[in-house]
Amino acid sequence: MGTSTEEHIPYVVSQGDLSLDSVCVGVVAGIVSHPDPALCHVYIMCTAEQPYAYQCTEEFIFDPISLRCIQGDRDRCPERIETDWDEFCTDVSNAFYEHPGKCWEFVHCSLGTVNRYSCPIGEIWSQRNGACLPGSWDTCELLNMKTVCQGRPDGALTYPTDCTRYLRCANGQPSIVDCPRGEVFEAVTGRCVVGNTETCTRIDSICRGVVDGTVLAHPNECDSYISCQGGISNANKCPTGEILNAQAQFCAPGNPDTCEFYPLTTMCRNMTSGAIYPLSNDCTQFAVCNSGESSTMKCPIGQILHAPSRSCRPGNTETCEFIESVCQDQPDGTVIAHPSLCGIFISCQAGEIMIRSCPNREILRPDTQVCVPGNSLTCEFEPLQKMCIGQINSANFPHPTDCDKFVVCQGQNVLIQNCPSGSVYNAVSRSCAPGNESTCERFDDICTGRPDGIIPHPTICTAFVYCSSGRPLFEQCAPGTVYKQGLSGCVVGNTETCAHATNICSDHPDGAMLDHPNECSLLITCMMQQPGVLECPAGEIYNRHAKHCSPGDSKTCQVHPVETMCKNMRAGSVYPHPSDCTQYVRCNGAQPILTACPLGHILHASSGSCRPGNTDTCELIENVCQNQTSSLIVKHPSQCGQFLLCQGGRMTIQQCPVGEIVREDAQFCVPGDVSSCEFHPVDQMCIKRPDRAQFPHPTECASYVTCQGQKAIVQSCSNGSVYHAPTRSCMPGNQDTCERFDNICSGHRNGLIPHPMVCTAYINCISNKAVFEQCAHGTVFDRELGGCIVGNTKTCARAEGLCVGQPNGAIIGHPNECGIYIMCVSQAPAPMRCPAGQIFKLEAQYCVPGKAESCQFNPVETMCSNMMDNAIYPHPNDCTQFVKCNRGKPIVNDCPVGEIIHGLSKTCRPGNTKTCKFIDRVCLGQPDGAVIEHPSLCGQFIKCRYGAVTVQSCPDGKIFRPDSQLCVMGNKSTCEFETVERMCIGKTNDHVYSHPSDCRSFIRCQNEIAEEEKCRPGTIFQATNQTCVAGNGNTCTFLGNMCVGRSDGVLPHPQGCDLFLMCTSGTTSALRCPEGEILHPEKLVCATGNAADCKLAPVTTEPPIFSVCDGRPDGKYAHPMMCYHYIQCTRGVAEFLTCPSNQIFVGAIRNCAPEGKILHPESLVCTTGNTDDWTLVPVTTESTISIICNVPMCSDRFDPHQLLCILLVRCNYRDTEILSCLPNMIFNSDLGYYIPGN
Repeated sequence: MGTSTEEHIPYVVSQGDLSLDSVCVGVVAGIVSHPDPALCHVYIMCTAEQPYAYQCTEEFIFDPISLRCIQGDRDRCPERIETDWDEFCTDVSNAFYEHPGKCWEFVHCSLGTVNRYSCPIGEIWSQRNGACLPGSWDTCELLNMKTVCQGRPDGALTYPTDCTRYLRCANGQPSIVDCPRGEVFEAVTGRCVVGNTETCTRIDSICRGVVDGTVLAHPNECDSYISCQGGISNANKCPTGEILNAQAQFCAPGNPDTCEFYPLTTMCRNMTSGAIYPLSNDCTQFAVCNSGESSTMKCPIGQILHAPSRSCRPGNTETCEFIESVCQDQPDGTVIAHPSLCGIFISCQAGEIMIRSCPNREILRPDTQVCVPGNSLTCEFEPLQKMCIGQINSANFPHPTDCDKFVVCQGQNVLIQNCPSGSVYNAVSRSCAPGNESTCERFDDICTGRPDGIIPHPTICTAFVYCSSGRPLFEQCAPGTVYKQGLSGCVVGNTETCAHATNICSDHPDGAMLDHPNECSLLITCMMQQPGVLECPAGEIYNRHAKHCSPGDSKTCQVHPVETMCKNMRAGSVYPHPSDCTQYVRCNGAQPILTACPLGHILHASSGSCRPGNTDTCELIENVCQNQTSSLIVKHPSQCGQFLLCQGGRMTIQQCPVGEIVREDAQFCVPGDVSSCEFHPVDQMCIKRPDRAQFPHPTECASYVTCQGQKAIVQSCSNGSVYHAPTRSCMPGNQDTCERFDNICSGHRNGLIPHPMVCTAYINCISNKAVFEQCAHGTVFDRELGGCIVGNTKTCARAEGLCVGQPNGAIIGHPNECGIYIMCVSQAPAPMRCPAGQIFKLEAQYCVPGKAESCQFNPVETMCSNMMDNAIYPHPNDCTQFVKCNRGKPIVNDCPVGEIIHGLSKTCRPGNTKTCKFIDRVCLGQPDGAVIEHPSLCGQFIKCRYGAVTVQSCPDGKIFRPDSQLCVMGNKSTCEFETVERMCIGKTNDHVYSHPSDCRSFIRCQNEIAEEEKCRPGTIFQATNQTCVAGNGNTCTFLGNMCVGRSDGVLPHPQGCDLFLMCTSGTTSALRCPEGEILHPEKLVCATGNAADCKLAPVTTEPPIFSVCDGRPDGKYAHPMMCYHYIQCTRGVAEFLTCPSNQIFVGAIRNCAPEGKILHPESLVCTTGNTDDWTLVPVTTESTISIICNVPMCSDRFDPHQLLCILLVRCNYRDTEILSCLPNMIFNSDLGYYIPGN
């Protein structure tokens, strides 16, 4: 056969596994499955009728169809199935088979009938041998008996599987020897000893210290027993068919397998006539066998069967123990109680036991050693009332429980007699004798050797002893008093502890009734602080709660139950209930009539009437309403469903409505449990209550509960007020202490006064009554104004000036409440509340979802919960985003770059994305087209149009440069400009850019290389015009607006004194004085001076004309003395020249001009004026330069300046702008632009 591995792997079969013996019988060659279905991976190969076991490799099982090992799960092999022997033996005539699961069992099939057998303990079935052979039941392995004794000396060996047998080796041959019944083999001694045949434990020490002849039960063999002799245990077997009766120490008929005794009806079958056997359940009786029949006989009373001697002996009939030694060493006449029967007793005579019986209907009383009336079956003494039934007159007995009392029978009636206190009843002599009633000891010799006189009683303080001629006379103190040595008399005291109670009435008024220290049938009355003892009527004890005597037991101090309270009491008597002061008992003959006081009342025993009282402590309620004039509700001390109503100093008890209990602090009844006095929780307060029912909150005095549809709605009073249940309204009060300010208006005239605790409310006093009124939300009460104004509701500070200077409709935050905002109307603040569940967001100027208590905005995930669709809210953390609600879900949207959300309009508007402040007013007053830096984004800028703000974005890769008002190369993330070296990469030639760090320079691109060029002094580069214009090179501030609204003329340049600004028709040009000159601060002309310190040169009377050209550049200069002369400097040489007729030299233009004319400071042309004071003559014509641009529809045109070639005039719709050419350039009118030149 082939397998998955093509090899046979042997399977090890234990020596005791005989399941394969019959597999190959009759099979010469073949392969079959293992007979055990649980071993589905094992197969058997038969060769010449011999089985050989093999197994498949892991993860393979044997397939009986293909006879090969195939892949499979061994864990899923079927469990071993119990063989159906009836079916198995159907066709078998005679054969023996092993049990597949129990190797010590085998089956005999005989003509189709199944017979099951079990091998003896220590043997297993051998199918090969067809017999039971020694083997292990645990391993199912056979013992090799042939070799066990080989090489061993003769002697005993432990049997390997059974401790009740052993192996005996003799001449190398083994033989099996069984131990006697009840014994086990002990290897140490090599013999059988008494032991537990199940646990194989030796128990020979069981007889140590046991009396010889004692019979003990075997630990597990009930048909065996152990006899003790000399401390040694011996195992004995009961006769066949008997088991040990351990109690009787005798074998009796029984089943040794079940260890149960045979019933009386069958126990004598096959037994010898005359045989005696103990009964299994009664040692006072025994069975006598006669001809197979059994009959029972009873031992004399007080005796039990002694089975070994076949006789009855004195013994305990309950425990079946013998009492033969109880009279040993006892004097004759000693009376001893029988251990189990009270109707008999033991009398000792010469050390022998004599069992005596008490008279009929009497039992022994051991402490008195006499028989008294009692029940011999229950061993209970007859009660006092029945002790004399059937007794003769004058018969007397000791009291059933008290040794100082005895009973005298008279006409079958019981008379209880007391021995004098300090004496006990001597039942034997039937007389009283001196003694201790606690121990019943007699004091016969107490006065022996003493003189006549009084001595204390040796054991009690309630009596004393008078010795007379050596004989003691016993005297009793009055009830409730104790003997006081030295006083030779008795005083009030505790009769148990003997403590004196002479001070018990201290601090008590006359007539006070007090408990006696220990005797409940007595009470103490006080008079002049001295105690006196009174006794309650017979059969009564003092009821301390009711301060009255009631029927009761003076010994137990227990008040009689109601059922027996009126027994032997006078008809019409009234007594307090024994345990309930709300009830009382009225006796109608011997019948008690129980009556309850009205609810909340208790019995006033002295008057026999019910009065208001604490039903728990049974104390009367008195003086509660004393001095109370107005209505007052006082909680009943024990009945929470009732209250005490004080009106006019009088008290009445009132009942709360059903299901309600009183709440004293609220002066009102509220829903609650009358049994537990617990208020109902809020959610249960309105069950079965009508709509609009109103109750104070169970724990919060500033809240109340209103019922609607049997549901509780919790409502709160305003801050500074507490709920007043009787009026069902909120009243001025302290919410922390729950105190009401009821009297705050006393003495005040009608009007408004401040609230003493809060500033958000005030009190309106009307006819000395306080009415609580609340300020509007976000306002505080102002005493001076007599009304509420906007203020901080926590600090109570007025918020003055909030809206001063604010336009109408301006919205600002409240000083402290985030659920409120302020709207300015006519510069006055008007507080407005956000919708419920929203708080004010100042940056967005809008209310958004949030918690007013913590001023925390709701997270985006939850801010649309319960909000309408399409509702728009500012993002709680980012003002450039907003949230739009859709079906309760938030959708986050972004504002355009450079804008932030405006909550009120729900639109995005220009704003600072860092500070979240709007910038919509920055263009006010700005001309159209004005460009302003964005406050937070360098990649954006602001462009003004008609005063409105629009946010423009720089192209990609560029950022806004404020000084040039142009987008330049830069990083929008870091807001850093591109470096000079990289500015021209990829740029065309002659492209001009602002310098990244110097506004007085600019960058010109040539062959992608950046060339830095300088603006003329007094100008800075303006990227929008691609040219240099008037500006402050120190601050990079454009000066183009300096001349706006000014007349033509010259202005100082802020960058330096060697520079000046020339205003022409509102346009500004920057010029520089000749070298060595500065602008004269007063005459606004260039004059000799130092540009470093801006100091003018000193004026001389005879200026050195010929030295005027030293160090000066070539050019024309004014003559220092004569205005129609001028000096021409050429290479430092001065040439004196004269202006044409009727002209004078004008220094500002470095040329001659008509006489009587001066340079117009704005238009920079010569015009009529005074050359002495440089004042212009009023003219009615416009300046020449203004006329240049006064051409209709002339748009964006460049014209030459009339005087200076380095200037040009830009016309734009009749607006004139004078511009400067770039350095080393002049304006070319033909080209309409500047070109290189001098």
